Parts: sequence; structure tokens; C-alpha cells
Amino acid sequence: MGTNPFFSRVFAASCFLLTACSAAPQTSAPLPPERGEPLARRWALGASLSAQSQPAGVRLEAITPGLTFSSLQFQPGDILLQVDGREVKTPAEVIQTLSSKRAGQEASFVFRRGDETKNVSGSLIGRPLQKPDGFEVVYDQVVSKGNRIRIIITLPDGNTEPAPTLFMIGGIGAYSIDGDFATSPYGKVLDPIAKGGYATVRVEKPGMGDSEGPAAYTDLMFDDELDAYIQALRLIKTNPRINKDRIVIFGHSMGGAFGPLVAQAEPVKGIMVHGTMSKTWTEYVIENTRRQYLLAGASPGDLDEAMKGTTSLAKYLFIDGMSPTEIQEKVPALVPTLRGMIPDGKTYSGVNIKFFQQLAQKNLPAAWEKFDGSVLALWGENDYISTEWDHSFIAEIVNRRTPGKGTFKVVPQSDHGFFKTSSPQDSRSKWGRPGNMFNQNIVEILAEWIKTNI
Repeated sequence: MGTNPFFSRVFAASCFLLTACSAAPQTSAPLPPERGEPLARRWALGASLSAQSQPAGVRLEAITPGLTFSSLQFQPGDILLQVDGREVKTPAEVIQTLSSKRAGQEASFVFRRGDETKNVSGSLIGRPLQKPDGFEVVYDQVVSKGNRIRIIITLPDGNTEPAPTLFMIGGIGAYSIDGDFATSPYGKVLDPIAKGGYATVRVEKPGMGDSEGPAAYTDLMFDDELDAYIQALRLIKTNPRINKDRIVIFGHSMGGAFGPLVAQAEPVKGIMVHGTMSKTWTEYVIENTRRQYLLAGASPGDLDEAMKGTTSLAKYLFIDGMSPTEIQEKVPALVPTLRGMIPDGKTYSGVNIKFFQQLAQKNLPAAWEKFDGSVLALWGENDYISTEWDHSFIAEIVNRRTPGKGTFKVVPQSDHGFFKTSSPQDSRSKWGRPGNMFNQNIVEILAEWIKTNI
């Protein structure tokens, strides 16, 4: 999440001699969206998986009825040894081995049950479709850079008029945004809006869910994900059930960085963001690293030493665009810091370092400057992953162009993931653990703002 510093604008000194200089630059209209052939459903194994040391393999835990492992008569405690002839030792290897297949295709498994080694083959069963629940559900697809991308649309039940629409862009990470709202990551936010007379749109990232794309999330690039959102937005505007003049983007976390960039390519009436950033990615990494060290209890002296290395490394990575290998060869003094930040030489926080290098080239404040619609910037007061300043700055940028169009609000007792917490430390201690309480304030604020501005 972030941008580059503002670039100075340079004009040729001889421009006044050319009559063409007085004309507006000519830009070609974007190509119409391409839907492509219907996109096949991704399979669902229907079991939680864990690595097993003796014998080496992947243990099946709870099994969900009606899905692939249930239909093939697997039992909890079975240990997968091979999938399609390939030895597997981690859940990721199971998923990656099957990544090129779709529902209905055959797969073979070798597994251990007690003292016996067994073989079984059968068809992969597709993921359940989202069920209508006070709204209609439509599965569509659009082509982005040669890949078909899944779009999931909910439409107001019983209303055929073009509906105002919320276009959701989620945060960073390898996950599917598909499924019933009771089980999907952003369902608690989207469900009341979908039942309140609005259409909603979700887009599976390239390679996630049904979407075609890289086999591993760690190979997804920022610009490829950005184009998927642009193409999806372009396509839904052709849907007669969607009011193309009343679309609002809701970007959460990294989705808030995509938001203004998507709107630059395909205009919308409004943008809402939560838990995002508006500074350069380089600044964000440095600032966030300091914040996380302090929350973890680092001493001031240790923090100072750590930040010297982080600041230097961030410059080489995100401003100079050097690869980890180049940095290791040219700046050996930074190798310990490099290994701490990018231990596998490829990813930072589970995402390809090239993803962030592409993000680092973006100018988010410039994109916000160009946006002439309404903007709501929300920040949870206990969010330890993003800052209050970034959100107030977004509203300030928008209001410089059109006073009154930008709104900044703090969400009380809320954190980065919409959970109800008492402090940043409380949020950090609960992060990623089950049982967190959803903060209903976020839905009420979003619904009221949409009603007033869209």
C-alpha cells in the first residue's frame, strides 16, 4: 500500500512553437470488455489439512459432507501420500498439484489408513455456489490479460430496475472471496447492503477461486490484479440490472490502494476505503516496521539499529527496484536485514516482492487528486496495521479539489479487520484467532454514507 513522491512536470521549452501543443492530448478509448467462454467451477476438497511427520504426508482432519473427499470415502485421520502420482508433504503441495484442474476432472490419491496403503480415484466436486438469500446471485467472468476472471454479483431480489452498486476490493492475501456471506471473508459487511436494495460485486483475484492466473499466489503481480478489477468494473457497467452511474468502490486494506487507480481507468461515483494508506510504499514499510517492533516490545536501542537496516533495504528494494539477489551481491552488509525481511529471497509477508515494487511506482495521492466523486475514508481507532493520518490525508486531498466531497471518520472500538477491540495491543493479541467479535459500526457507517452520497 503506497505511492511514489510527487513527480515534477516538465514541458519542452520549444512547445510554444508547435501548433499541436495547444491541442489536448489524444487518448484512445479503452477496448470493450471481453467476457470469454463460461468459466468452469473450481473444485473443493472438503477437508482441513495438516502436515504429518510419521509417515511423511498430509493428514485429513474434519471432512465436509458432499464434497470431494467425502464422495471418495476418505475418513478423518487418513494421511495423503501422493496426489496424481506426486508425493505430497504439505497442504500447499496438495493444492498446487491440483491447481490446474477444474470440477468434474479426475484425480488420483494414494493414502495411508492405519497400517494400510490405499489408492482411490474419482471426480473432483465443485465448490458450492452462493445461495440466494434475499437477493439474486449471478456468476460471470471477464478476460484480463488472457485470463478469465470470476465475477460474483448479487442483485436486489424482485427489482429489475438498474441498482446502485457496491464494488468490493479486498485486502492482500491468498483467499477466495466466493461463498455464502455467512462464511466469506467480507460477508458480514456485504450481506446487509445486498439485502438493502443494492447490487454488490466481488472479483476473484487472478489464480484465486475460479479465476485463471498464476498457480501460486506468490506469483501474482500488482498490475495484473489491478487490471482484473478494471476489466470487471468495465464489464458490470454493461449489465442492465446495474446502474453504471451509481457505482461505489469499497476498498479494504490493499484494496484501498487499488481503489483510486481503478477509478482512474474506469470512473465511478464514489470510493470508500478502510484500513489503507496514502503515502509511498517505501514510507509505509518503514513506518509499519517501526510500529510493529514497538508493539512487540523492542527496546529503543534495538529498534534504532533495526530501523537503520530496514530504511536502507527499503530504499534499494522499492526506490531503486533491485532484486534481493542484486542487493545481496552489491550490499553484503544488508544481508542479515534482507534475510529477516525476505527469508526465501522472493516474498515479503507471503507476497512476491515484485508485487510491492510495482506498487511502489504508483502515485496514489495523484490518483486521489484526479478523482472528482465522493470519498469516505474510514480508520478503526485500534488499527495497528494502518494509520489515522493516511485516511485523513485522503479526505484532505479530495477536499482540496472539491470541498465537501471527502469525509474522514474514525470507527470506534474497531480494528483493521472490522473486529471489536479495546486497543491496538488488544487487536494484535487477537489477530488471526477465532472468536473475535464483528464491529457492527462499520456496516452502519457504510450504509448511511452510501444512502446519502450514492
